[in-house]
Amino acid sequence: MEPNIQNSSGMMNGMPPEPKQTKKVGPIIGALVIVLIIIIAALYIFGKRLNTTAPASMQNTTENTASLSSSTDTQDINADLDAQLKDVDYSF
Repeated sequence: MEPNIQNSSGMMNGMPPEPKQTKKVGPIIGALVIVLIIIIAALYIFGKRLNTTAPASMQNTTENTASLSSSTDTQDINADLDAQLKDVDYSF
């Protein structure tokens, strides 16, 4: 068996040293973290916007229910139903 002798050119036993295989996962992980933070921030802002603005149809519904009667008579119920459905578009 030959001893491992290193000559002045940096080669061991006449063979050049193998280059080290370095994997560059740091930049990939950094980019993924940044993209993930941007997605989370966008979802947070979108959720805030949904919670702060109420649709106009919801505002109209609360106004209409305040004017309804609490009677259980069928004529009163039909009158309330007609009042609620007067603005509904039936065309399909």
